[in-house]
Amino acid sequence: MSYGFDMRHAPNESAWQATFDDIGRPLSHTTFVVLDLETSGSAPSTGASITEIGAVKVRGGEVIGTFHTLVNPDGVIPAFITVLTGITNAMVLEAPKIQETFPSLLEFLGPPQDTVLVAHNAPFDIGFLKAAADHLRYPWPKYPVVDTARLARQILLRDEVPNCKLSTLARFFNTTTSPNHRALDDAKATVDVLHGLLERLGSFGVTTLDELTSFSTRLTNAQKNKKHLASNIPAAPGVYIFRGPQNEALYIGTSRNLKSRVRTYFTSSETRKRIFEMLAIADHVDTIVCATIIEAQIRELRLINERRPPYNRRSKGQERATWAQLREKPEPRYQPVRGTSTLDLESEWIGPFGGSEEVALGISAIHHSLSSAADFRHRDVRPIVLHLTTKMSEHALSENFEEATTVRNQLGAFLRGVSRGTRIRGLTQLPELIASRPLNSGSVEIVCIRYGRLVGSAVSKSHTTLPMIVDSLRHASEVVAASRQILPHSTYEEVEKLLAFLEMDDVRLISISGEWALPLYGAIGAQFALERLRHRDQESANFWLKSTQRANN
Repeated sequence: MSYGFDMRHAPNESAWQATFDDIGRPLSHTTFVVLDLETSGSAPSTGASITEIGAVKVRGGEVIGTFHTLVNPDGVIPAFITVLTGITNAMVLEAPKIQETFPSLLEFLGPPQDTVLVAHNAPFDIGFLKAAADHLRYPWPKYPVVDTARLARQILLRDEVPNCKLSTLARFFNTTTSPNHRALDDAKATVDVLHGLLERLGSFGVTTLDELTSFSTRLTNAQKNKKHLASNIPAAPGVYIFRGPQNEALYIGTSRNLKSRVRTYFTSSETRKRIFEMLAIADHVDTIVCATIIEAQIRELRLINERRPPYNRRSKGQERATWAQLREKPEPRYQPVRGTSTLDLESEWIGPFGGSEEVALGISAIHHSLSSAADFRHRDVRPIVLHLTTKMSEHALSENFEEATTVRNQLGAFLRGVSRGTRIRGLTQLPELIASRPLNSGSVEIVCIRYGRLVGSAVSKSHTTLPMIVDSLRHASEVVAASRQILPHSTYEEVEKLLAFLEMDDVRLISISGEWALPLYGAIGAQFALERLRHRDQESANFWLKSTQRANN
């Protein structure tokens, strides 16, 4: 652990302290502690997963102190975290645990009346520290908090930066330290980002701490002047559509409670610049009340694909999705394909993937693991998982972290493609599936799905009326025909939304026509391996490897 203070450049507080009550604390005289944490990847329930803490104390543009320590998380650091951060189990073996580090950290931070905490995506870092304080029975001081990610989203234009990741902002502001997923370096980079943002805030007339803390909670003129658009909105599940003066769809969203959701667009909780732009030209809001929230979510997807509203960023359409398909000639190889026109239920394919880079990684995982691509069928991922997991571990143990990262990315892309593909196959082959889910009100929502398409939904007010509602829903739902195409009646987004609904713990199947099954070592195995890749639970990882080795012997 190392921390220290250098007061040579600190301003003389006695020269300005007396005027605080009159003019507010100037930002140039405010003490900021910019901090960053690295963790082992688990939840912040106790703070025990913190592996590194870095903090920089600044005032008036000058660094007046730094704090840095590795932390023993009292558990194994997963290999993929080591690949990401470079922090190994050996590095933290002799490091202090969080209960030994926490008092020194609080001392460095100082009292809340003197210190403003700063972090990039602050809820993450502050959440871990609050969890540690609660677990160690320390009262967490009520520090003012500045989130540089949130500030950047409010201040910077989309033409200036494509996103507000720390690495992107570091390049934009030309920080002296490049972020590298190490706590102190990331904190130093965030210091420069903070200074760049504070300089920008000057053009907004923000020069004091009070003005800074209120900046993110202020309303735009459009929000103030167009609050009436949220009037007469029903308090029911459904879809809302912000429309322009020509009745064009500007933005489409969904909510369990349309009234409360639309109202949030006119409060300080809304911080997205593109939404501010949208509100400035919005003329009215239309709503479509739906029987169930899952129906609302599906309608939203379909409307976005159909209308292409300019202020919605997601849902680019299945015609732009990328898949990997096995081509037999001139030799068996998986090749990327755009859209689903060449894919059917008889051919070998996996996907969709998140773009051309992702599909290239997934294909390389197959070709680098097997002598012939034809040896892989989507029903068994174990040989490829074993090969790539072994390679990744070898690279990590040899501290070849760049190579380990490449292998990990190949494995992750491959597993996501297989998992998504086999799950899509399963649902789109079913002639009909009817399922129900209880609601907090005591009623039951019911959905009818045919060949991967939501064709109807309803709500039964009680279990006694459920059979009658199900019978009515079955007869009233949209009729769709069987097809050998993989997505004849819907998009992969709709199918995955339905799968997420069906996989909820409290969802129950009422009836099913056809056979709904997933290959044990295909989709299920891929999901299991993905979970292991994310969390690297040592016990389940060993079980998976042992079972795979037994199967191969």
